[in-house]
Amino acid sequence: MNEKIANLAKTLTATGKGHIFYSSNSLEDYIRNAVSFIVYGIQQGDYVLFVENSRIFPMIQHHLKERLTEEEQSALHYINNFDFYWRNGNFHPPTILAYLDEVMAAGNGTKRNVRTWGHVEWSDSQDIEREIAVYENELDRMVLQNEAISVCAYNAERVSEELKKKLLSCHGYLMTDNSIISLANK
Repeated sequence: MNEKIANLAKTLTATGKGHIFYSSNSLEDYIRNAVSFIVYGIQQGDYVLFVENSRIFPMIQHHLKERLTEEEQSALHYINNFDFYWRNGNFHPPTILAYLDEVMAAGNGTKRNVRTWGHVEWSDSQDIEREIAVYENELDRMVLQNEAISVCAYNAERVSEELKKKLLSCHGYLMTDNSIISLANK
């Protein structure tokens, strides 16, 4: 994790909350940042919910095994992103948010702060930008209410300009592979 992103992690840990839109262009940087997010969170004593696809997670898990003990890894709760976002066969914000609320409650039950990382993906045939915006706006409220830290990760090539504007309006930070900026004046 580069210095700017590491400093943000420290700031978010101090405040206990933050909603981050991560627009990624590089798989290598994405994996490096995801590993850093998980490791830093676990080292801070947080419960980490990590929503990722089954192709990328093993690459991340490989790095985690090098940096975390088995006991530390038990603070990581992995969910396949297809199972998480498409639970009922479609991207349905109320269903996703209800499930997320259950998982966050389980994490809060451990008396730990909760941090989440969700890699949002969809197929080309589906026009779900409106549903994504609904989900992200409600997630923003939930993150702040639960005093959680949440990264919403997107492949930059898949995000239209219209969706990007919507995502920028409901996140407190914009993160790229090598930088992060506050959107406090959104």
